[in-house]
Order: sequence, then structure tokens, then C-alpha cells
Amino acid sequence: MIQDILKNLSPELISGLTNQVGLNFNQANEALNTTKESLVNSLSKEVTSGNFDGILNMLNAGANASKSPLFDSIAGNLTKNYISKIGLSPQIAGMVTSFVLPKIISTLTNSKSGSFGQADLIKMIGQEAGGSLGDKASSLLKGGLGNLFK
Repeated sequence: MIQDILKNLSPELISGLTNQVGLNFNQANEALNTTKESLVNSLSKEVTSGNFDGILNMLNAGANASKSPLFDSIAGNLTKNYISKIGLSPQIAGMVTSFVLPKIISTLTNSKSGSFGQADLIKMIGQEAGGSLGDKASSLLKGGLGNLFK
């Protein structure tokens, strides 16, 4: 799902990163690759720690998603990755994060009519990070919810 969103948003994101932030085309492409990797890693970390409610709260917050503590955590990780992987300055990395992340989260939250549920989360994580993480998420949810989903 994240990969599909990035693919659909790529022209808009690359245009904005080059015209508004000042990256060159190669840097903008690297930023999108780093964004995908960082988002998947951040969400995977949250899943393995059992923070399903935090993820669901952010995804279901709509326009207020950026006020979520998880959003701030993801943004911090993303900024660090832009600095370490692409070599952007902290100021430019912050600008990239501020431009890219709200658009992706907004598109993600709007991609589902109605609210995200636990089954949607498992499906999304399974698609992005591979079956093993999706299986782990499913197992954690099943165990944590009194085997309701078995």
C-alpha cells in the first residue's frame, strides 16, 4: 500500500522536492526510496513492539494525523535517514520530511473509506514488509485480543 501510494504520488513529490525544496532530480528520487524504506522500518518497529493502537490512531486521525506522537517519531526517523543516507543537511532534511510525510499519511488515511481496523493494518504491513512481519502482527493481535481473530 505504501509502495502504491508513493508510486502514485511520485510525480507530485518529485516536482515539489525539486521546485520547492531545491533538491536535484536524483536527490528527489533517492528521497522517495529512503522514504519508503524508512516508513516500512518505522511501522515494522511499531508492530513488533505491539503499538497497534498508536498506528491505528494516527491512520484514523485524518487531518490531525500530524499531531500524533507516532507521526513525530516517524518524522524524526525519516529526517535522520535523509541526513545519513542521502547526505542532506539537517535543515533540508527537515524540509523534505515536512513536505513528503504529511502527503503520504494523508493519502494513506484517505485511501480507505471508513476507518482503518486491525485487519487493514495487518494486510498493509504484510504487503509492505513481507509475510513474516504480517504473520507476526497477526499473531500479536490474536494473542493480545484473547484469540478473537482465530
